Amino acid sequence: MRRSWYLPVLLLVALTTPTFSRADEWAPPGHVVRARYGVYSHFIDVTRTVRHYAFPGGKMDVSNETFGFDPFKGEKKHLHLVIDTPNGRFQRDYEEGETIRFGGRPG
Repeated sequence: MRRSWYLPVLLLVALTTPTFSRADEWAPPGHVVRARYGVYSHFIDVTRTVRHYAFPGGKMDVSNETFGFDPFKGEKKHLHLVIDTPNGRFQRDYEEGETIRFGGRPG
């Protein structure tokens, strides 16, 4: 009876681990000026795709699946995002595997 708590704890860890492995990142609302996805000199313009997700409350995974292309197989890619906001220009790089939440507050 003493070991009966191991299984529930193990299940809890197994079910929550994927949640911790994907970081949720923030981006402000505004007009997406430019979005480029890739690594090294292998970048593709994904501005139109990102604009579909860039609304208050929108959520987007930074992944080959989202953009429909792998610009450099076997390497971890980055998304360079430029947004014009009422408070000025916002620029940031996001890593493949992150989830971007548009609008709201950073946190």
